[in-house]
Amino acid sequence: MANFNYYKNKIKNATLTEILIGVNIIMFLLTQLIDMTGGNGLLKLGAKVNPLIGLGEYWRLLTAMFLHADIMHLVFNMMALYIFGRDIERFFGKKKFLLIYFISGLVGSAASFVLVEGMSVGASGAIFGLMGANLYLYKLNPMVYKRIYGRDMIILIVVNLVIGLIRPNIDMAGHIGGLIGGFVVASAVGINHMKLFSMKRLLYYVLAVILLIAPIAGGTYRIQSDDTMFVSGAYYYYTEGRIEKSLSIIEKGLKVHPDQEDLLYMKSILTQNSN
Repeated sequence: MANFNYYKNKIKNATLTEILIGVNIIMFLLTQLIDMTGGNGLLKLGAKVNPLIGLGEYWRLLTAMFLHADIMHLVFNMMALYIFGRDIERFFGKKKFLLIYFISGLVGSAASFVLVEGMSVGASGAIFGLMGANLYLYKLNPMVYKRIYGRDMIILIVVNLVIGLIRPNIDMAGHIGGLIGGFVVASAVGINHMKLFSMKRLLYYVLAVILLIAPIAGGTYRIQSDDTMFVSGAYYYYTEGRIEKSLSIIEKGLKVHPDQEDLLYMKSILTQNSN
């Protein structure tokens, strides 16, 4: 009973950083479970897949933030979240911490959507957003910042950026988008003792909205002008057993690209099978 109460109190008093780490771990385990049963966990749970986002699944920009490709990806990201998250949560407070985390993560996903064609997952955009908020703390008061951290945090941010540039298959658009988004959102909301909204910081709020909406709009326009969006979307829903949805996408695609051979072929196969 004593052990139960101990863990109950630990959960009750957990920081938001610790809760986010827990959610990421749970989502990773769920991904593995789906993979073990023959499904594709990342796709099912909401990886960033541009054609599917172009077809209206914008929720993937959010869910991709809680998915990880493998155990090392998860471990490194959760270590970084723990290092940066604790202090940002303390300096900004819980509400502002969540705003920084989620908005910068979405900005990172949006940047990846418009600039990176391949599938993408990971909390890196949101974590780089916390790094951006850390840079805001330096800008706010360099002397106090140096007294608390020295140069360790700045060096850690630079190292993470360099690693991203060197290692293959790293979504640098998501990283840099998150970093910029985190700095802008932190500049908008201010630290814990500041009011959430101030006319002096209005420009940063406007900039945060632009950083989020502009790449989503640009990415949607770009992907919807490409016939492969319809082909990929139709094939995905077909493999999921959602034949009517697949046919619906094929019909929409043929209205825009009436001579698209893959769409015409898929339509003939699906209509024959349905008959």
